[in-house]
Parts: sequence; C-alpha cells; structure tokens
Amino acid sequence: RQAWMALQSAMETALREHALTAAQYGVLSVLAREPGASGADLARACHTTPQAMNGVLATLERQSLIEREPHPTHGRILQVNLTSEGERRLEAAHPAVRGLHREMERDFTPEEIAAVKTWLVAAAQRMERITKSRAA
Repeated sequence: RQAWMALQSAMETALREHALTAAQYGVLSVLAREPGASGADLARACHTTPQAMNGVLATLERQSLIEREPHPTHGRILQVNLTSEGERRLEAAHPAVRGLHREMERDFTPEEIAAVKTWLVAAAQRMERITKSRAA
C-alpha cells in the first residue's frame, strides 16, 4: 500500500503537465484497450465506485476527452469511447508514466521484478477468494 500511495502521488505530479489526474489517466488507458466500456466496467477496472467513476467521466467528457453514447441494445447503459483528443492526451502522457515505472524497477533484476509481480498477483487473488467466500 505504501508503494502504491507513493506511485499515485508521483503520477499526480507527472500527469499535471498533461492536465490529467491519475484516475483520469487510468480511465483513458482502459478505454484505449476496451473501447465502448460502460461506466460500471470502468469502475471495476479502475477499482473505484460507480459514483466516483461518474465524476471522473463527467470531467473527461467536459474536456472532450471521451464521448458517451447509448448502448445499441441496452437502453440504460452508456458506452464510453476516447475522442481523438483523448487519444492524443493519453499518448502524450504515456512517457511520463512509463518513466515512473522504469524508475520504480531500477536496480532490480528482471527475476526480482517477476517474483514481486507474481507474489502481488497471487496475494490479490487469495484476498479476492477470501472476500467472495465470506460474502457468500
């Protein structure tokens, strides 16, 4: 958690020159991979609440970085897509975020980085299973 919080803070600083927050960058990144995602899909992908996601989406829409349009078959669902300006801003911000990731991994071997990533994924999966079993 400490590393995640430090990364979030560094991302906020690095993304400021691109007029983006870390949350906005996250949404734009997901949309680049999953065009047409719904607000609920984006909230899950970005590990936030639907209410918080609506606020992020409203801001991105006001800045003309995304467009929302009704789903062709589900009337209440809005699909979200990047605009050309959203794509441009995301691409401009990528080097800053990649630089942070490179700096985080500096002085670690590829094997050490792989071991940490394996542990983090396994730990997250275990916690998700525990949460699901207790909620059932």
